[in-house]
Amino acid sequence: MTDRIMDEALAWHSAQQSDDCDWDAFALWLEADPRHRDCYDDVALIDRAIEDHRPVLQSVLTPPAPVDMPRVRHRRAIWAMGGLAAALALVFGLSTFAPGRDAAVDYRTGPNESREIALADGSRIHLAAASHLHVAGERQDRLTIEGSAYFDIRHDPARSMVIQAGDQQVSDIGTRFDILTMGRAARIAVAQGVVTVSSPSLASAITLGQGRQLIVDPADGDAEVQTVQANDVGAWREGRLAWDNMPLPLVAADISRYAGRPVAVSPDIAGRRFSGVLVVGDGTALVGDVARLMDLKVADRGSGLLLTGARP
Repeated sequence: MTDRIMDEALAWHSAQQSDDCDWDAFALWLEADPRHRDCYDDVALIDRAIEDHRPVLQSVLTPPAPVDMPRVRHRRAIWAMGGLAAALALVFGLSTFAPGRDAAVDYRTGPNESREIALADGSRIHLAAASHLHVAGERQDRLTIEGSAYFDIRHDPARSMVIQAGDQQVSDIGTRFDILTMGRAARIAVAQGVVTVSSPSLASAITLGQGRQLIVDPADGDAEVQTVQANDVGAWREGRLAWDNMPLPLVAADISRYAGRPVAVSPDIAGRRFSGVLVVGDGTALVGDVARLMDLKVADRGSGLLLTGARP
């Protein structure tokens, strides 16, 4: 690890406290050299440990009462250096040997119902309607999502969080992102930060920065990276659904969670795309809105609704 890499890691860690951080440049910096991620993790780990154990550090580093002697300054400086080292050792000892917890738990929501979930490390997850989140692992670092959720994950280098979304595995370094998954279909959109997505169907892992989304088309399993407006990521939390060139089966999966009934797409229109913004409301009008905007028909099949291009 060089001084240059350390300086860059410190600069990036500081830059992320600002709303105008260049997340694309940060993603490129991480990918440029494996040492970059290691160094950034070291910086973040120290910062996290200091923040979590600030009272301990303050008590250890509180200097003694001033004494009017010329040589005390030098001794105090030596004491401070030793005290900081001891305090950091104590902090990392607390972090490393803190007792684990069995965090395995399931969270479920019904139609038009959402809930906010707080993890032990301060991360927060907003679970969308008709969705299921499974949280497991001693560090709450093994998650599985079915449906949709918005993740606000705190970066912790000591933890490797993996979120299973269908066939996709999403790992983060401290980010805000939204996942929608149903069967083979998936959308991973990043509002802030960087995530890595891997899957058996991908030749290699894909890194997504702010304003990027990965779409997995359920028709053929193909994945593509698109640009997305950061303020549209997780827009459902504000009562609106936003799509840009979205495969119609994914749109159907999205509105199913609010319509209260499964919405499917007939094979004759499965390859079509939809762009638009709809107000959720009570969810009952969403299927009709999509059908009207795309000149489609809606067939009631008893157990669910079918969007089709031909008159049923």
